[in-house]
Amino acid sequence: MRNRMTSLALALALTCGFSVAQQAVPLPTGVVAAPGSFVVAPASITYFAKGGDTLIAIAVQFTGKADHWVQIGKNNRIDRDSNIPIGTPIFIPAELLSDDPVEATVVALSGSITARKADGIVIALAIGAKVSEGTQIDTANNGFVTFALADSSRVSLPSNSRVKIGKLRMARYTKSPRTEIMLLRGRVESRVSPLEARKGLFEIRTPQSVAGVRGTHFRVGILANGVANEVLSGKVAVAKPAEGASLTLATAKGAIVDSRTVGPMVDLLPAPRLVARAGADYATAQFAIVPVAGASAYRVQLSTDSDAIDIIAENNAATPQVRLDGIPDGAYFVRISAIDRAGLEGLTRIEPVRISARADLAQRAAAGAPNVDHSNQREIGLKWQPLGGRSFVLQVARDADFSWLVHTVRTAVPQASVPR
Repeated sequence: MRNRMTSLALALALTCGFSVAQQAVPLPTGVVAAPGSFVVAPASITYFAKGGDTLIAIAVQFTGKADHWVQIGKNNRIDRDSNIPIGTPIFIPAELLSDDPVEATVVALSGSITARKADGIVIALAIGAKVSEGTQIDTANNGFVTFALADSSRVSLPSNSRVKIGKLRMARYTKSPRTEIMLLRGRVESRVSPLEARKGLFEIRTPQSVAGVRGTHFRVGILANGVANEVLSGKVAVAKPAEGASLTLATAKGAIVDSRTVGPMVDLLPAPRLVARAGADYATAQFAIVPVAGASAYRVQLSTDSDAIDIIAENNAATPQVRLDGIPDGAYFVRISAIDRAGLEGLTRIEPVRISARADLAQRAAAGAPNVDHSNQREIGLKWQPLGGRSFVLQVARDADFSWLVHTVRTAVPQASVPR
Protein backbone atom coordinates (compact mmCIF):
# COMPACT_ATOMS: atom_id res chain seq x y z
CA MET A 1 0.00 0.00 0.00
CA ARG A 2 2.85 2.38 0.91
CA ASN A 3 4.56 1.71 -2.45
CA ARG A 4 1.36 2.63 -4.27
CA MET A 5 0.92 5.80 -2.18
CA THR A 6 4.48 6.92 -2.89
CA SER A 7 4.15 6.24 -6.62
CA LEU A 8 0.90 8.20 -6.67
CA ALA A 9 2.55 11.11 -4.83
CA LEU A 10 5.44 11.24 -7.29
CA ALA A 11 3.09 11.16 -10.24
CA LEU A 12 1.08 14.00 -8.71
CA ALA A 13 4.27 16.00 -8.20
CA LEU A 14 5.13 15.72 -11.89
CA THR A 15 1.70 16.82 -13.03
CA CYS A 16 1.54 19.80 -10.65
CA GLY A 17 4.78 21.54 -11.66
CA PHE A 18 7.12 19.73 -9.25
CA SER A 19 10.06 17.60 -10.36
CA VAL A 20 12.47 15.33 -8.56
CA ALA A 21 15.87 17.02 -8.13
CA GLN A 22 18.61 15.57 -10.24
CA GLN A 23 20.95 15.75 -7.23
CA ALA A 24 18.67 13.86 -4.85
CA VAL A 25 20.25 10.88 -3.13
CA PRO A 26 19.25 7.66 -4.97
CA LEU A 27 17.71 4.97 -2.80
CA PRO A 28 18.67 1.29 -3.05
CA THR A 29 16.48 -0.76 -5.35
CA GLY A 30 13.30 -1.80 -3.63
CA VAL A 31 13.67 0.68 -0.76
CA VAL A 32 10.91 3.25 -0.29
CA ALA A 33 11.55 6.28 1.93
CA ALA A 34 8.82 7.10 4.41
CA PRO A 35 7.35 10.61 4.21
CA GLY A 36 9.08 12.83 6.77
CA SER A 37 12.35 10.86 6.62
CA PHE A 38 15.64 11.86 5.03
CA VAL A 39 18.76 10.25 3.60
CA VAL A 40 22.24 11.66 4.31
CA ALA A 41 24.93 11.89 1.61
CA PRO A 42 28.50 13.20 2.15
CA ALA A 43 27.59 16.74 1.04
CA SER A 44 23.79 16.89 1.21
CA ILE A 45 20.60 15.38 2.50
CA THR A 46 17.45 14.37 0.65
CA TYR A 47 14.24 14.89 2.58
CA PHE A 48 10.99 13.18 1.62
CA ALA A 49 8.03 15.49 2.12
CA LYS A 50 5.20 14.61 4.47
CA GLY A 51 1.65 15.90 4.46
CA GLY A 52 1.39 19.69 4.87
CA ASP A 53 5.06 20.40 4.09
CA THR A 54 6.00 23.67 2.38
CA LEU A 55 9.39 24.96 1.30
CA ILE A 56 9.42 27.47 4.15
CA ALA A 57 8.64 24.78 6.70
CA ILE A 58 11.40 22.55 5.32
CA ALA A 59 13.87 25.46 5.24
CA VAL A 60 13.19 26.29 8.89
CA GLN A 61 13.44 22.64 9.96
CA PHE A 62 16.75 21.84 8.27
CA THR A 63 18.53 25.17 7.77
CA GLY A 64 17.16 27.33 10.57
CA LYS A 65 16.36 30.17 8.15
CA ALA A 66 13.03 30.66 6.40
CA ASP A 67 14.71 32.71 3.64
CA HIS A 68 16.52 29.60 2.42
CA TRP A 69 13.26 28.32 0.90
CA VAL A 70 14.08 30.25 -2.29
CA GLN A 71 17.42 28.46 -2.81
CA ILE A 72 15.92 25.10 -1.88
CA GLY A 73 13.19 25.75 -4.43
CA LYS A 74 15.75 26.51 -7.15
CA ASN A 75 17.72 23.37 -6.34
CA ASN A 76 14.57 21.29 -6.69
CA ARG A 77 12.91 23.25 -9.51
CA ILE A 78 9.97 24.32 -7.34
CA ASP A 79 9.05 27.93 -7.99
CA ARG A 80 6.45 28.60 -5.26
CA ASP A 81 5.96 27.96 -1.57
CA SER A 82 2.87 25.77 -1.55
CA ASN A 83 2.02 22.35 -0.19
CA ILE A 84 4.42 19.75 -1.53
CA PRO A 85 3.04 16.34 -2.55
CA ILE A 86 3.75 13.60 -0.01
CA GLY A 87 6.95 11.68 -0.71
CA THR A 88 8.53 14.32 -2.96
CA PRO A 89 12.35 14.16 -2.55
CA ILE A 90 13.82 17.55 -1.59
CA PHE A 91 17.56 17.99 -2.08
CA ILE A 92 19.33 20.24 0.48
CA PRO A 93 23.10 20.90 0.07
CA ALA A 94 25.39 20.88 3.09
CA GLU A 95 26.14 24.60 2.83
CA LEU A 96 22.49 25.39 3.67
CA LEU A 97 22.17 23.02 6.63
CA SER A 98 22.16 24.30 10.20
CA ASP A 99 25.42 23.86 12.05
CA ASP A 100 26.41 22.85 15.57
CA PRO A 101 29.35 24.11 17.63
CA VAL A 102 32.28 21.73 18.08
CA GLU A 103 35.55 21.90 19.99
CA ALA A 104 39.20 21.53 19.10
CA THR A 105 41.58 19.48 21.25
CA VAL A 106 45.13 20.42 22.25
CA VAL A 107 47.42 17.60 21.05
CA ALA A 108 50.84 19.23 21.51
CA LEU A 109 52.05 22.07 23.70
CA SER A 110 55.36 23.54 24.81
CA GLY A 111 56.43 26.75 26.50
CA SER A 112 54.22 29.66 27.53
CA ILE A 113 50.70 29.74 26.04
CA THR A 114 47.80 32.06 26.94
CA ALA A 115 44.20 31.27 25.98
CA ARG A 116 41.24 33.57 26.54
CA LYS A 117 37.64 32.50 25.87
CA ALA A 118 35.10 34.69 24.08
CA ASP A 119 33.77 35.92 27.46
CA GLY A 120 37.25 37.05 28.51
CA ILE A 121 37.95 34.21 30.93
CA VAL A 122 41.55 32.98 30.81
CA ILE A 123 41.83 29.20 30.57
CA ALA A 124 44.81 26.94 31.20
CA LEU A 125 45.86 24.79 28.28
CA ALA A 126 47.26 21.29 28.61
CA ILE A 127 47.33 18.19 26.45
CA GLY A 128 43.71 17.14 25.97
CA ALA A 129 42.24 20.56 26.79
CA LYS A 130 39.26 21.72 24.73
CA VAL A 131 39.18 24.96 22.74
CA SER A 132 35.90 26.50 21.59
CA GLU A 133 34.74 29.11 19.09
CA GLY A 134 35.74 32.65 20.00
CA THR A 135 38.89 31.66 21.91
CA GLN A 136 42.02 33.77 21.41
CA ILE A 137 45.37 31.98 21.73
CA ASP A 138 48.77 33.64 22.20
CA THR A 139 52.16 31.95 22.11
CA ALA A 140 55.14 33.59 23.79
CA ASN A 141 58.78 33.35 22.78
CA ASN A 142 59.48 29.63 22.30
CA GLY A 143 55.82 28.80 22.97
CA PHE A 144 54.16 26.28 20.64
CA VAL A 145 50.72 24.67 20.46
CA THR A 146 48.92 22.33 18.06
CA PHE A 147 45.23 21.51 18.25
CA ALA A 148 43.18 18.92 16.38
CA LEU A 149 39.79 19.70 14.86
CA ALA A 150 36.83 17.36 14.85
CA ASP A 151 37.68 16.15 11.32
CA SER A 152 41.32 15.41 12.31
CA SER A 153 42.72 18.57 10.71
CA ARG A 154 45.65 20.11 12.60
CA VAL A 155 46.38 23.77 13.32
CA SER A 156 49.82 24.68 14.71
CA LEU A 157 50.97 27.99 16.19
CA PRO A 158 54.71 28.64 16.44
CA SER A 159 56.21 31.15 18.85
CA ASN A 160 55.15 34.81 19.04
CA SER A 161 51.81 34.26 17.31
CA ARG A 162 48.17 35.10 18.02
CA VAL A 163 44.99 33.65 16.54
CA LYS A 164 41.30 33.93 17.27
CA ILE A 165 38.97 31.07 16.40
CA GLY A 166 36.23 32.86 14.48
CA LYS A 167 34.16 29.81 13.58
CA LEU A 168 34.40 26.24 14.85
CA ARG A 169 31.30 24.36 13.72
CA MET A 170 30.07 21.33 11.85
CA ALA A 171 27.04 21.04 9.56
CA ARG A 172 24.22 19.06 11.09
CA TYR A 173 23.57 15.63 9.53
CA THR A 174 26.50 15.66 7.06
CA LYS A 175 29.14 16.64 9.66
CA SER A 176 30.78 18.98 7.13
CA PRO A 177 33.42 21.10 8.97
CA ARG A 178 33.13 24.89 9.03
CA THR A 179 36.27 26.49 10.40
CA GLU A 180 37.56 30.06 10.28
CA ILE A 181 40.82 31.05 11.98
CA MET A 182 41.75 34.73 12.29
CA LEU A 183 45.53 35.25 12.34
CA LEU A 184 46.30 38.44 14.26
CA ARG A 185 50.06 38.13 14.70
CA GLY A 186 52.88 35.81 13.69
CA ARG A 187 52.31 32.60 11.76
CA VAL A 188 49.99 29.61 11.59
CA GLU A 189 50.49 26.24 9.90
CA SER A 190 47.52 24.08 8.89
CA ARG A 191 47.20 20.46 7.83
CA VAL A 192 43.64 20.22 6.56
CA SER A 193 41.81 16.94 6.00
CA PRO A 194 40.18 16.62 2.54
CA LEU A 195 36.96 18.64 2.50
CA GLU A 196 35.77 18.36 -1.09
CA ALA A 197 33.52 15.31 -0.62
CA ARG A 198 31.61 16.94 2.24
CA LYS A 199 31.82 20.53 0.94
CA GLY A 200 33.48 21.65 4.16
CA LEU A 201 34.97 25.08 4.81
CA PHE A 202 38.42 25.94 6.19
CA GLU A 203 39.74 29.50 6.02
CA ILE A 204 42.68 31.38 7.49
CA ARG A 205 41.81 35.08 7.62
CA THR A 206 43.95 38.14 8.27
CA PRO A 207 42.95 41.81 8.00
CA GLN A 208 44.47 41.77 4.48
CA SER A 209 43.73 38.30 3.11
CA VAL A 210 41.62 35.15 3.08
CA ALA A 211 43.12 31.72 2.34
CA GLY A 212 40.55 28.99 1.71
CA VAL A 213 41.28 25.31 1.17
CA ARG A 214 39.60 21.96 0.52
CA GLY A 215 42.36 19.80 1.98
CA THR A 216 46.02 20.73 2.04
CA HIS A 217 49.11 21.66 4.07
CA PHE A 218 49.90 25.36 4.07
CA ARG A 219 51.22 28.27 6.11
CA VAL A 220 50.08 31.86 6.58
CA GLY A 221 52.26 34.51 8.21
CA ILE A 222 51.92 38.23 8.87
CA LEU A 223 55.02 40.13 7.69
CA ALA A 224 56.00 43.78 7.62
CA ASN A 225 55.34 43.87 3.85
CA GLY A 226 52.06 41.93 3.82
CA VAL A 227 50.74 38.43 4.42
CA ALA A 228 52.76 35.40 3.29
CA ASN A 229 50.86 32.41 1.90
CA GLU A 230 52.88 29.21 1.32
CA VAL A 231 51.51 25.89 0.05
CA LEU A 232 53.39 22.72 0.98
CA SER A 233 50.84 20.35 -0.58
CA GLY A 234 47.44 20.69 -2.25
CA LYS A 235 45.88 23.95 -3.40
CA VAL A 236 44.91 27.19 -1.67
CA ALA A 237 42.71 29.99 -3.01
CA VAL A 238 44.05 33.35 -1.79
CA ALA A 239 42.03 36.56 -2.00
CA LYS A 240 41.53 39.89 -0.31
CA PRO A 241 38.54 40.20 2.04
CA ALA A 242 35.26 41.09 0.32
CA GLU A 243 36.77 40.62 -3.15
CA GLY A 244 35.61 37.85 -5.47
CA ALA A 245 38.77 37.30 -7.51
CA SER A 246 41.31 34.91 -6.04
CA LEU A 247 44.72 33.47 -6.85
CA THR A 248 45.03 29.67 -6.65
CA LEU A 249 48.35 28.49 -5.28
CA ALA A 250 49.45 24.91 -5.96
CA THR A 251 52.07 22.80 -4.19
CA ALA A 252 55.43 24.57 -3.71
CA LYS A 253 53.97 27.97 -4.64
CA GLY A 254 53.63 31.12 -2.57
CA ALA A 255 52.41 34.70 -2.75
CA ILE A 256 52.45 37.89 -0.71
CA VAL A 257 49.14 39.71 -0.20
CA ASP A 258 49.51 43.38 0.65
CA SER A 259 47.11 46.29 0.97
CA ARG A 260 46.84 46.64 -2.83
CA THR A 261 47.45 43.34 -4.59
CA VAL A 262 47.38 39.56 -4.36
CA GLY A 263 50.55 37.97 -5.65
CA PRO A 264 52.33 37.45 -7.90
CA MET A 265 52.68 33.69 -7.47
CA VAL A 266 56.28 32.49 -7.10
CA ASP A 267 58.12 29.23 -6.56
CA LEU A 268 59.01 28.45 -2.96
CA LEU A 269 62.66 27.79 -2.23
CA PRO A 270 63.64 24.11 -2.13
CA ALA A 271 64.10 22.31 1.17
CA PRO A 272 67.64 22.72 2.52
CA ARG A 273 69.68 19.91 4.03
CA LEU A 274 72.08 19.71 6.93
CA VAL A 275 75.81 19.52 6.35
CA ALA A 276 76.03 16.54 8.70
CA ARG A 277 74.50 13.19 7.83
CA ALA A 278 70.94 12.43 8.95
CA GLY A 279 70.83 11.03 12.47
CA ALA A 280 74.16 12.58 13.46
CA ASP A 281 75.04 13.32 17.08
CA TYR A 282 75.38 16.99 18.06
CA ALA A 283 77.19 18.26 21.14
CA THR A 284 74.94 21.36 21.11
CA ALA A 285 71.84 22.26 19.13
CA GLN A 286 73.81 24.20 16.53
CA PHE A 287 73.06 23.17 12.98
CA ALA A 288 75.07 23.88 9.83
CA ILE A 289 72.91 24.07 6.70
CA VAL A 290 73.99 23.70 3.09
CA PRO A 291 73.31 27.18 1.60
CA VAL A 292 70.30 27.59 -0.72
CA ALA A 293 70.47 29.98 -3.68
CA GLY A 294 68.14 32.94 -3.18
CA ALA A 295 67.81 32.49 0.59
CA SER A 296 68.09 35.50 2.89
CA ALA A 297 67.47 33.54 6.11
CA TYR A 298 66.98 30.04 7.47
CA ARG A 299 64.53 28.63 10.01
CA VAL A 300 65.20 25.65 12.25
CA GLN A 301 62.56 23.98 14.42
CA LEU A 302 63.14 21.13 16.85
CA SER A 303 60.35 18.65 17.61
CA THR A 304 59.85 15.39 19.44
CA ASP A 305 57.99 13.76 16.53
CA SER A 306 58.73 13.11 12.86
CA ASP A 307 55.74 15.18 11.65
CA ALA A 308 56.85 18.33 13.52
CA ILE A 309 53.57 18.54 15.42
CA ASP A 310 55.14 18.77 18.88
CA ILE A 311 57.65 21.59 18.36
CA ILE A 312 59.72 22.60 21.40
CA ALA A 313 62.11 25.23 19.99
CA GLU A 314 62.81 27.31 16.90
CA ASN A 315 65.11 30.03 15.68
CA ASN A 316 65.89 32.04 12.54
CA ALA A 317 69.29 33.19 11.30
CA ALA A 318 70.55 35.22 8.37
CA THR A 319 73.39 32.74 7.89
CA PRO A 320 73.22 28.95 7.37
CA GLN A 321 74.32 28.42 10.99
CA VAL A 322 71.36 28.23 13.39
CA ARG A 323 71.64 27.61 17.13
CA LEU A 324 68.95 26.59 19.62
CA ASP A 325 69.68 27.22 23.29
CA GLY A 326 68.64 25.26 26.35
CA ILE A 327 68.04 21.92 24.63
CA PRO A 328 68.56 18.90 26.92
CA ASP A 329 70.22 15.72 25.71
CA GLY A 330 67.91 13.45 23.76
CA ALA A 331 66.62 12.27 20.39
CA TYR A 332 64.78 14.86 18.29
CA PHE A 333 63.71 15.76 14.78
CA VAL A 334 64.95 18.96 13.18
CA ARG A 335 62.87 20.73 10.51
CA ILE A 336 64.74 23.20 8.33
CA SER A 337 63.60 25.68 5.67
CA ALA A 338 64.98 28.62 3.71
CA ILE A 339 63.32 32.05 3.55
CA ASP A 340 63.53 34.16 0.40
CA ARG A 341 64.10 37.91 0.13
CA ALA A 342 60.35 38.64 0.10
CA GLY A 343 59.87 36.74 3.36
CA LEU A 344 58.28 33.59 1.91
CA GLU A 345 59.34 30.44 3.74
CA GLY A 346 60.19 27.54 1.46
CA LEU A 347 59.71 23.80 1.52
CA THR A 348 60.88 21.91 4.59
CA ARG A 349 63.07 18.93 5.34
CA ILE A 350 62.82 16.89 8.55
CA GLU A 351 65.79 14.86 9.79
CA PRO A 352 66.43 12.90 12.99
CA VAL A 353 69.18 14.20 15.26
CA ARG A 354 70.55 13.43 18.69
CA ILE A 355 71.79 16.04 21.15
CA SER A 356 74.43 14.59 23.45
CA ALA A 357 77.07 16.20 25.64
CA ARG A 358 79.17 13.05 25.11
CA ALA A 359 79.38 13.94 21.44
CA ASP A 360 81.41 16.97 22.52
CA LEU A 361 83.73 14.78 24.59
CA ALA A 362 84.19 12.39 21.67
CA GLN A 363 84.94 15.26 19.30
CA ARG A 364 87.58 16.69 21.65
CA ALA A 365 89.16 13.28 22.20
CA ALA A 366 89.35 12.69 18.46
CA ALA A 367 91.06 16.04 17.99
CA GLY A 368 93.82 15.28 20.52
CA ALA A 369 93.74 11.65 21.61
CA PRO A 370 96.33 10.72 24.28
CA ASN A 371 99.45 8.76 23.40
CA VAL A 372 101.18 6.17 25.55
CA ASP A 373 104.18 7.89 27.13
CA HIS A 374 105.44 4.90 29.13
CA SER A 375 104.22 1.51 30.32
CA ASN A 376 105.32 -1.03 32.93
CA GLN A 377 103.78 -3.78 35.02
CA ARG A 378 102.21 -1.32 37.46
CA GLU A 379 100.89 1.56 35.30
CA ILE A 380 100.42 3.14 31.91
CA GLY A 381 101.50 6.74 31.39
CA LEU A 382 99.49 8.87 28.93
CA LYS A 383 100.34 12.24 27.40
CA TRP A 384 98.33 14.53 25.09
CA GLN A 385 98.38 17.98 23.54
CA PRO A 386 97.84 20.94 25.92
CA LEU A 387 94.75 23.15 25.43
CA GLY A 388 95.65 26.70 26.38
CA GLY A 389 96.39 26.07 30.05
CA ARG A 390 93.15 24.17 30.72
CA SER A 391 92.89 21.40 33.30
CA PHE A 392 91.80 17.90 32.29
CA VAL A 393 89.75 14.91 33.41
CA LEU A 394 90.96 11.52 32.23
CA GLN A 395 88.51 8.62 32.52
CA VAL A 396 89.03 4.93 31.84
CA ALA A 397 86.02 2.65 31.42
CA ARG A 398 85.32 -0.99 30.64
CA ASP A 399 82.75 -0.12 27.92
CA ALA A 400 82.49 2.31 25.00
CA ASP A 401 79.52 4.13 26.56
CA PHE A 402 81.53 4.90 29.72
CA SER A 403 78.78 3.46 31.90
CA TRP A 404 81.34 1.33 33.87
CA LEU A 405 84.12 3.67 34.96
CA VAL A 406 87.22 2.15 36.56
CA HIS A 407 89.54 5.17 36.87
CA THR A 408 89.10 8.96 36.97
CA VAL A 409 92.14 11.25 37.11
CA ARG A 410 92.03 15.06 37.36
CA THR A 411 95.17 16.90 36.33
CA ALA A 412 96.33 20.41 35.50
CA VAL A 413 98.94 19.14 33.04
CA PRO A 414 98.41 17.21 29.76
CA GLN A 415 99.59 13.89 31.15
CA ALA A 416 98.56 11.26 33.71
CA SER A 417 99.20 7.70 34.79
CA VAL A 418 96.60 5.02 35.47
CA PRO A 419 97.17 1.64 37.16
CA ARG A 420 97.04 -1.46 35.06
